[in-house]
Amino acid sequence: MISSISFQNFRGLKELELVNLCPVTLISGKNNAGKSSILEGIFLLFDHAAPQSFIKISRFRNLPVVTDSAVLWTPLFYELDTAVPVQIAARLNSAEMVLKYTAENDFAASQDMLRDFASSVKTSYALRFYFKYDNDCESGYFTISPSGVTRMLDTSNSLISLPFVQYINAEIAGHDNVVIDWMGRLELAGKKQRIIDCLKIIDTSISDISTIAQQGQVQLYTKTGTKLLPLKLAGDGINRLLFIVLAVIANPNSLILVDEIEVGFHYSMYAKFWEVLAVAARENNCQIIATTHSYECIDGAITGIEKAGMMDSFCYYRVEHTGNGNYGYRYSGPLLRSAVETEMEVR
Repeated sequence: MISSISFQNFRGLKELELVNLCPVTLISGKNNAGKSSILEGIFLLFDHAAPQSFIKISRFRNLPVVTDSAVLWTPLFYELDTAVPVQIAARLNSAEMVLKYTAENDFAASQDMLRDFASSVKTSYALRFYFKYDNDCESGYFTISPSGVTRMLDTSNSLISLPFVQYINAEIAGHDNVVIDWMGRLELAGKKQRIIDCLKIIDTSISDISTIAQQGQVQLYTKTGTKLLPLKLAGDGINRLLFIVLAVIANPNSLILVDEIEVGFHYSMYAKFWEVLAVAARENNCQIIATTHSYECIDGAITGIEKAGMMDSFCYYRVEHTGNGNYGYRYSGPLLRSAVETEMEVR
């Protein structure tokens, strides 16, 4: 699990450090305070080896997927200034992690693979990266061509194995082959009832989940009474809840990032949702870092996590952006509870 995270010149974060992160960490703040950027930075740190990581974070924001450095890489730099390197650092299991990105204009123009695309090279550049975890490091370049993004390691490097990371927001909480695979994995492990019990938070009439193939198409169905209903028709709340819970239970020892975790849920279920999520995280040794705009969601987190007996494993950060920089104000679980009980504004 990561115990701290810091950013320099990443997206809208000139400089920010969050320390003493917990197994369950909730982040809030006003619009444009950098909440989503924090989650995206953590995602890049863990998914840095994948050439598709830049396309993924564009999809997180529902941006057009264009293989152009100005679209994929320039927005990573603070105020779009590619002259100043990006750095994201963290502590993972007491070891230091560091990821650095630097724009390399000369490198792109010199590559044989790009000679046939001279017109695009004029406005394109390579992205130099350096990654260090404990005593291991990787370095190299990402380049762009019409065929996509290519990652080239320096010859002395080898790939470093890191925990699985899953980013979840309203744009990507759909049900695809990954979700069906997760569900099948848990059913084979005898854990399907655990998922059904979680879904009953929203709909108590759900008694089963089935994987059904029709005309070559595989879908998940829920059973309510005697009827089977395609899960995609069951509502956004059910589908989003399933995605989040599956991500935790099907991927032990992983890192789950959830942006605007309250989306799709009625406020009356927040406490039970957080209780179930906290217990699942504890049972599967997962770390959950989530953001929210909702005061009711914060209040529900306090109630649910306390009921799960995990207040010592919970913390809250309010992030602010001012003319002087970015700041994070940390509340322990008990301190947050006291602040909410006195009706203090903590968002």
